[in-house]
Amino acid sequence: MKKTLLTSSVLLLLLTGCTANPATAPMTAGATPDPARTATDPVTPASDAPTVEGLTDSTSGLFAFVIGEATGDVTLPAPVPEDVERLRGDLGQDPVTYAVVSVQNPDGAPALGLDSVTVTTPDGQDLQFRPAVPVLEEWGAASNGSEPSAEVVDLIEQYSGDALPDTTTELLMIGLFPELPDTVSGVVVQPRGGGEAVEAQVRPGS
Repeated sequence: MKKTLLTSSVLLLLLTGCTANPATAPMTAGATPDPARTATDPVTPASDAPTVEGLTDSTSGLFAFVIGEATGDVTLPAPVPEDVERLRGDLGQDPVTYAVVSVQNPDGAPALGLDSVTVTTPDGQDLQFRPAVPVLEEWGAASNGSEPSAEVVDLIEQYSGDALPDTTTELLMIGLFPELPDTVSGVVVQPRGGGEAVEAQVRPGS
């Protein structure tokens, strides 16, 4: 008799435990959790702006900037353009250094032109790059007076123009100095038309 009561009690206890324990109940499938809502860190929205770091005595390389809606990169120094370099030699001009500014201008933004790119050295010297066209015009005037040669005119047409909307444009800049220093402490981009100058930031790993 006692054995029967004990067995019934155990069975009753087991049955009660199975129905009362939610861990043993079958789970109902639900919606997959949204990682953006369950993550502990806030989600950063995607951006088309370049990723940049602060510039402090960085070696020359690739420098990023934002002007209005346009983003861009300055390559310092840039590969030598053979056509311009050949003309410089033919006209007897002193050695120069080249920079290329690649501008990504979105649809609907105004055209962007540049007045200068100024590189500051650690000792406080400013080295200025100017657009290729006025430099070419000066070379032509110094060589041929008021009548530039056909080669000068062709290069002026090739390198003229601004960064237009919905395009990626490469703007050639010329510095009237033979080379850049090993380190720089600042790169400033000045848009044409009186806009505010912006400091370019060195790209990581450049």
